Amino acid sequence: MKALKEIITIGFGDVIGSVISVAFWFYLAIIVLPSEYGEIHYIISLATLLSTITLLGTGNTFTVYLAKNKTVSSSLLLFSIIAGLITVIISIILDNFIIGLLVFGVIIFVYGSTRDIAKRESKKYSLNIVIQKTLSVCFAFLGLQIADVEGVIYGIAISYFFYIRYIFQDLKNHDWNICNLKNDFQEIKINSKFIFSNYFLIISDSVTKQSDKLLIAPIMGLTFLGNYSLALQIISVFTIFPAVIFKFFLPNLISGNISDNLQRNTILLSFVFVFIGVVIMPIVIPIYFENYTEIVTLIQIMSFSIIPLTINQFYFARLMSQENGKIPLIGLVISSIIMLAGMIILGTIFGDIGVAITHVGTFSFLTGYYYFSFRRLNIQRN
Repeated sequence: MKALKEIITIGFGDVIGSVISVAFWFYLAIIVLPSEYGEIHYIISLATLLSTITLLGTGNTFTVYLAKNKTVSSSLLLFSIIAGLITVIISIILDNFIIGLLVFGVIIFVYGSTRDIAKRESKKYSLNIVIQKTLSVCFAFLGLQIADVEGVIYGIAISYFFYIRYIFQDLKNHDWNICNLKNDFQEIKINSKFIFSNYFLIISDSVTKQSDKLLIAPIMGLTFLGNYSLALQIISVFTIFPAVIFKFFLPNLISGNISDNLQRNTILLSFVFVFIGVVIMPIVIPIYFENYTEIVTLIQIMSFSIIPLTINQFYFARLMSQENGKIPLIGLVISSIIMLAGMIILGTIFGDIGVAITHVGTFSFLTGYYYFSFRRLNIQRN
């Protein structure tokens, strides 16, 4: 009962926050051209990928070490902030400040939202997510009125700074004397295998998730990217619940307080979401998104990715709880290669169908890889 209450508390913030965010993106898709919609998502994807590179202490690393009360998390946070500031300076020099601001904002957001989850402060997490998403929409709409498409991105970036109080608080409360720094560096050295494998793992994951949009723009144009980005927004709605479960699953798995029924029921629910995507959404979409003619085929095929995306969350959580970054790293590197090759080859030959098949195939491969890797691990243990 306690577990269900915590899931509902976390889920409330994620669902309400996602509803606010998705409603904004859907409304934006209605009022702007597909090419403009694609341009916004292209810039956000580029910034997201860059923020992953600068975030030396990844969200999953922070979750594990904060949940285990390891002080090394403060040093990893400091390194990430310094890397983020360097990115901002470089972006100013290159006259592209909007990228640097968004990168730094994502770093702040990842740490802030992860901190609440790791400390199992589900009520605070839920409230903060709703506030941040609300600020994001308000600032984005204000930015749209002031500076058009670019203003939307500025608004989103500024909303992430809502969590900056956590940065100041945790850096201030950490004792930065020489002895503690030596201990932190020693801790990083001892756990370097997990930290850096997880770092490259998240980079690979980001490449897998962002490379499609970064490749579609030059190959198929911003208009098609707009259609594809809207399809991804719809898929993201169907994966809200599995994402909520993951945030509950990982810290509770570490503490040994988890049920296998949760995993089974979540996966079964993903089949329901696939049915909605394949059967219901093609009826609904043309009514509200008249300019997005290519999205019906995309969403019907891409909906099948919901099942492997859900299954992958549980495999990934179990590996993170064991501080095993090698298996997901290898899987995501191969997945990134599959995504890149598929977008270039299948996207060029078969257009929207090729892009959709690549999307489903990439995450399905990852599920198969996790399955056989876990079988091998169990055989070795036995």
